[in-house]
Amino acid sequence: HPQPSRKHPCRSLGIPALLRNNEDAMLAVIIPVIERIVNMKAYTLVLIVAIVAVATGYADAAMNIFNLVNLKEIWLQRPYTGPEVVVEIIGVDLNRRANRFFDRWSNPDVYVTIEHFETERKTQIEGNTYQPRFLWKTKMPHYKTYGMRFVVYDANVLKDDEVVGRAFIDTDQIADMMKTMEPGLLSLGENIGVMKVAVTAPPTDLREKGTFPLTSTVKRLDAP
Repeated sequence: HPQPSRKHPCRSLGIPALLRNNEDAMLAVIIPVIERIVNMKAYTLVLIVAIVAVATGYADAAMNIFNLVNLKEIWLQRPYTGPEVVVEIIGVDLNRRANRFFDRWSNPDVYVTIEHFETERKTQIEGNTYQPRFLWKTKMPHYKTYGMRFVVYDANVLKDDEVVGRAFIDTDQIADMMKTMEPGLLSLGENIGVMKVAVTAPPTDLREKGTFPLTSTVKRLDAP
């Protein structure tokens, strides 16, 4: 007598069809991801690979990847295209009597920080002097609705740096400096000292009159 047919339990449950459905679903997810990776810009792909390398403990490999394509200069520091301003810290005159306690055995070692909205800059340190002459200049984004904050510090080795004095210029003062191209003398506090700063716009033409206000006696390179 013929034996009754026995269906495989997996077939009776429709498992092959279920597996096929799962494979289709996985392909539907994986294929768009692969297409995105293929169409992805090189620096974005490298960034993702570097992040994965850091997350999995391969920090050295990630740094090599970053160095290979120079992401720091090419991608992470894209050029700023908005309005800009040039800030120059010419110098500081400190009241010797009011500031003699900062360094007991010598004179203060002075530097200045500039804060303008989200941007911060720092001058070099001028050592052992009450009259530092920084002659320091920087370019930064110009946020026309924000003022600028200047803080003068005494640099220390074995303890935190100490604040010597502060100054602030508002938006109207910044606009006036940029219009007149004349430096301003700012108070650092009652009997603390003064700081001379200049705020100007970046020159659009290097042959423009007034481009070299501090070196007007120097012969221009294109002069006959």
